[in-house]
Amino acid sequence: MNPEVIAPRVDSRRAKLAGRAAEQIVADVIELGWPVGQVLGSESELLNRYGVSRAVLREAIRLVEHQRVARMRRGTGGGLVIDEPDVDAVIGPAVIYLLRVGATLDEIFDTRILLEELVAEIASQRVSEADIATIRDTLERESAGTISNFRLLHTQLAELTANPILELFVETFTRVANFHFNDAAALPEDFDREVGRAHDGIARAILTNNPGLARERMQRHLRAEADFIRRQPATVQHLDPAVGLAGTLGDKRGEALARQIFTEIVQTGAQPGTFIGSEATLMSTHQASRAVVREAIRILEYHQIALTRRGPGGGLFVTEPDISALVDIMAIYLRRRGVTTRHIGDLRTGLELAVVERAATRLRDGTHDVAAVEQALRAESEQGMELAFGHGEDFHSVLARLTDNRALQLVHGVTMRLGWQFFTQFAADDPRVAAISESLAATVGPAHQGIAEALLAGDAELAVMRMRAHMTATAPESL
Repeated sequence: MNPEVIAPRVDSRRAKLAGRAAEQIVADVIELGWPVGQVLGSESELLNRYGVSRAVLREAIRLVEHQRVARMRRGTGGGLVIDEPDVDAVIGPAVIYLLRVGATLDEIFDTRILLEELVAEIASQRVSEADIATIRDTLERESAGTISNFRLLHTQLAELTANPILELFVETFTRVANFHFNDAAALPEDFDREVGRAHDGIARAILTNNPGLARERMQRHLRAEADFIRRQPATVQHLDPAVGLAGTLGDKRGEALARQIFTEIVQTGAQPGTFIGSEATLMSTHQASRAVVREAIRILEYHQIALTRRGPGGGLFVTEPDISALVDIMAIYLRRRGVTTRHIGDLRTGLELAVVERAATRLRDGTHDVAAVEQALRAESEQGMELAFGHGEDFHSVLARLTDNRALQLVHGVTMRLGWQFFTQFAADDPRVAAISESLAATVGPAHQGIAEALLAGDAELAVMRMRAHMTATAPESL
């Protein structure tokens, strides 16, 4: 690939119109109750309904197909058919994103420990008598050596929270961590016994409704696991890009070629806009048929690794890793799973306290300039909270970026996006919510200013205390 060849300019107006049309399609699907298999309409019907050009509609359809909201079916009885998002279709793009932005093993475990501590706490508060037998059965199978999946208990505990956000991210980060270490031959002889002992202690704390002890034991267990993986000679902080597209649905030859191109992009450090090649060049370079090359391109486009540009100077070009696109995919999947404001509330305070604590550390050690915090306050003051959030310039989003933890930033971004979606919906449905939120907005600016002042003074404890008070004042039940 030639790093000197840069992609032709994108039609930004068409992209924005397509984005809005895609958002309306998603809203319509949710409003209909997500009836999988139902046809939303033919292309001509959709053109009339959404009032956009054919080019804009087709770009919007590409977006909703990527999000697994709907897919275009050709032929008799065809049209835009409502699809069923599944967890693999969400986790795959998440793994690709974390790999492309260089998320490290330490970032993954830092975020995983934070989330699974929350899981242990919430599970201990919500576990019922009906759950006891399931947990005990898993522990007994571990003890007897008849179970090979030592993540099963963690998955079951996440399910006990009945929180789709926690379930999704526990599964996501578990899979990513497993990519870093899957060498069963390197496990010590007493590994099974040690894991079983740790799981037994966590389970007993949960079954006796002891959230503090459950959190402490979960943290100790996962820190021990992280330390063990780091000590292995083959352990690396950054994933091998070859694992990124493993298990992608499609023709195996096309998948293999997509993986090869993706590996080259990562290993050469190809920047967004770098030209990969035309269809004919890729066929010649890789000695592949047109069908295989097109399947590889389809996979690369689906995961937003590369994008085809038509016309003179066109071809396949590297795209920018886009957290907003991934956040949209995850938020849509979670809406389908029935996420509520209560689920967001389960995570909101813990996430924000973790973010401000880590941001304080980065500011204190000089990793980031304090100007970013000051700029966020100005953006909120000049643009308003909603516009600042839409541009990724709001106070909370900026603090998340200052953590330098791409995994944590992803979880934070998804919960923030869901929160804004619910707020917009509630405000549209009930004028009283909008009125209350306007009065509440008057206190948000000063709260952010107070947290910022503590951060800029290097007082992490005061910043955390003020963030906790801010979270309490702006909890959903206060609206």
